[in-house]
Amino acid sequence: MTFSGLFAIGLSGVNAHATSLEAISQNIANTQTTGYKRARIDFSSLVTGLSPEGGIDAGGVSANARTLFSEQGAITRTGSATDIAISGDGLFVVSDRTDASAPLVFTRSGGFSARADGFLVNEAGFFLRGAPVDDNGNASVGALSSLQAVNVNRIPSLAAATGEITLAGNLSSNAAAGSVLTQNVGVFDADGAVRNLALTFTAAGGATFDVVAAFTDGAQETVASGSLVFGADGRIDASSSTFPFGFSVNAGQPIDLNASSLTLGPGASQFTTATADGAAAGELTGVAISRDGRIQAQYANGLSRDIYQIAIANFANQEGLRQNGGTTWSLTTEAGTLNIDIPQTGRAGAIESGALEISTVDIGQEFSTLIETQRAYATNTRVISVADEMWRTLTETAG
Repeated sequence: MTFSGLFAIGLSGVNAHATSLEAISQNIANTQTTGYKRARIDFSSLVTGLSPEGGIDAGGVSANARTLFSEQGAITRTGSATDIAISGDGLFVVSDRTDASAPLVFTRSGGFSARADGFLVNEAGFFLRGAPVDDNGNASVGALSSLQAVNVNRIPSLAAATGEITLAGNLSSNAAAGSVLTQNVGVFDADGAVRNLALTFTAAGGATFDVVAAFTDGAQETVASGSLVFGADGRIDASSSTFPFGFSVNAGQPIDLNASSLTLGPGASQFTTATADGAAAGELTGVAISRDGRIQAQYANGLSRDIYQIAIANFANQEGLRQNGGTTWSLTTEAGTLNIDIPQTGRAGAIESGALEISTVDIGQEFSTLIETQRAYATNTRVISVADEMWRTLTETAG
């Protein structure tokens, strides 16, 4: 062992514990940072080889930082529907811009809120990415290129076309031939506009009624006609009836007539139920997010619709990701294979809405490590001081 070796060992110890102090400081500074994963320093000895006399040509110590992705932060409730946390493995896909060419990075920081233009952005200014859901409820998840910046104003209002009319009541078995009973029903088109559809029942004698369905406003066209024949049990005999229980309105909009609770019997003719589904256009009032990552838009008319599917990114080696600002990480070759999954499938964890994952930093543990690191740092500086004193003693003696 030479004096230069002693200096090198002491200096390596100082540098290693300075690196540890840096990591501890970073952890303490981020105790309140949403989705932050604490860093840990792993120390390893450096040995250059064995000396001929049987001693060790020591090289000192090295320090390597690790981000402990495997540690799950506690989930805390916030009450905000757009705050989301991952319970389990994976990261959100985000970008610092909303355009398709923006570089994508990854985060556990899920404190998202809607800007005035509808885009969901977290506290660090990164936009959430997800796959749009089509009219059939399908979303293409599996590639980063399929993900778009989530905009909750994508469908600002929503209407529902009428698809079924339900009639219930009684038609009088004593009705005179030619007597008429009319029921008006409001029918919505795909844009939420409503038209009045009149269902007219005319007694044809016996157990038969002629039925006409016709709009009475705008273009007063007849959309369906035929007869309803009732059996001995007072219920509609579908095989003998000619009125279509499925017909089209508004240039192809299909409607089913559910008249299973319409009967023929004594007493007056009257309808107890005459309803149509569908709804007028309603404005967006809020969003909800499910555990499987579906973002659902909710509307003032009571309707709701899935508009985006949140994607979860997983890597073969998450600790190989490169750390960036804003509690984000970017892809590297060391991170290995990237998998994009729907929450609760594959390795992907579940989504907790109205909640945030807090930092994994334990402030008590960090202070304890800080004290140990400070003492180790001071001791290593003492090694350098002692080596320096020994060197001066030797040179003074030799002189």
